[in-house]
Amino acid sequence: MQACRENVPRAKRFVVSDGWQKLLHRKLRFDWIVSNPPVHCGRLDDFRVLIELVQGAGRRLRKGGELWIVAQEHVPVGGLLADFTTVSCPVDDGRFVVWRAAGWQGPTTD
Repeated sequence: MQACRENVPRAKRFVVSDGWQKLLHRKLRFDWIVSNPPVHCGRLDDFRVLIELVQGAGRRLRKGGELWIVAQEHVPVGGLLADFTTVSCPVDDGRFVVWRAAGWQGPTTD
């Protein structure tokens, strides 16, 4: 949280959650959703958290909101972002990729 406060000092609020289940009772909408989701269960790839994040993010973003995801390069994030109109990779260092997605066009309800 300290890094968030230092990097986005004008933010009115930060919300920390371990998934959408904890936020179901709240009707929150976000300007940014930023995550470095876990993609391993032991040594095996497990993309369930990533898939849930992407599927729930679009409907929780405000108009003009953005989803930011950091993942290892081999993780198929791009294929999960098809319901966003704008997808880019502003950073790719050969090991990790930062994905930016905006313009949600998918379902708007759970």
